[in-house]
Amino acid sequence: MLPNNGKDDSWRKTLKFISRCPVCGQDYRSAAGKLFLNESEARFVHFTCDHCRSHFMAMVMMMPKGTSTVGMVTDLSLKDVQKLYKMPPLTVDETIEAHKLINSPDFLKKFN
Repeated sequence: MLPNNGKDDSWRKTLKFISRCPVCGQDYRSAAGKLFLNESEARFVHFTCDHCRSHFMAMVMMMPKGTSTVGMVTDLSLKDVQKLYKMPPLTVDETIEAHKLINSPDFLKKFN
C-alpha cells in the first residue's frame, strides 16, 4: 500500500505498479491508462495493451493510511465500460430469468 499524500493526483503514482500487461507481460505505454470514473475515494482506470489488445481495469482507492489497487483482466473496451457504467443495475427478476434461460435444456440450440 502506498502512502496517501493527500494530493488529488496521488493515485497516479500507484499506476507505476500496473506497468505490465497481465496477459502478455509487455510494458504498457504511458498513455495506456485511461481514467473513466473519478469518485471521492476511488478512481477507476482502464488499460488496453498495445501488444496483445487485452483489457485491464483497476480501481485505485484513496484511504487515510495509503493507496490500494484492485484490478482484473476483462474483455470490455473503454467504450464498453463507459456505456455499461451508465446502465441501471440488474434487478433480481432479471437475474432469475437469466439463470432459468442459461440452465434450460435448449439454451445452446437458440444460438445455432
